[in-house]
Amino acid sequence: MLKSGLFAAMTLLSGLMLTGCLSDLEAPQLPPAAYVSIYQGSPDAPALDIFANANRVTNMPLNYSEVLAYSAFYPGNRTFRIAPFNSATSLVEKQFPLVADSVYSFFVVQEGEAVNAILAEDVWTEPATNRIRLRLVNLSPDAGELSLQAGEAASDLVSGVDFKEVTEFKDLPSGNTTLRIKSSTGATLITSGTLELRSKRVYTLIVRGKKSEASGDKKLDIQLITNYIY
Repeated sequence: MLKSGLFAAMTLLSGLMLTGCLSDLEAPQLPPAAYVSIYQGSPDAPALDIFANANRVTNMPLNYSEVLAYSAFYPGNRTFRIAPFNSATSLVEKQFPLVADSVYSFFVVQEGEAVNAILAEDVWTEPATNRIRLRLVNLSPDAGELSLQAGEAASDLVSGVDFKEVTEFKDLPSGNTTLRIKSSTGATLITSGTLELRSKRVYTLIVRGKKSEASGDKKLDIQLITNYIY
């Protein structure tokens, strides 16, 4: 999905170069790669460094609610290590298999006082014109199961989404709408302002923070991330 777009761009650039000077050479092939984005969803964690095997992924401290865009990773079993910024002490190490030509999201989460991580494969189809794709990710350790209502729809887009759960991408019309997060009892926990969901885009709605926090950066909140633009 992402690799095809990157490869198309490289092929186009190479084609322009080869037409001018090296028409007898083939365009270079990209090495096999998986593509991973990283989101820091642990409200109590310090600024972080992320490593994949011995390779440092972050070149700056990764703070709460910050996201790193998709980047290429070698396929295979990769050991991800999360550490405080510029520290040799690991908070957690987890191994995840990465498959070539696949796309993933890596989420740093909080469980009790510990930092943990989950990996979700990002699978979607291209939205039609005037449509979008949207999924829900529950990273709140104390909000319980959640539901998402889009606009004034009679039924929820997704429901019963537990902590650390990542839903499938759902089809929605583009345009201005509001998104409402509800508890397992149906009570509204968060309502967004009016959001402009643009045609042929892929989005992730993250529920982050703690229900027990009444204010401040750690309070229960939502964050809309754009995964892909067609």
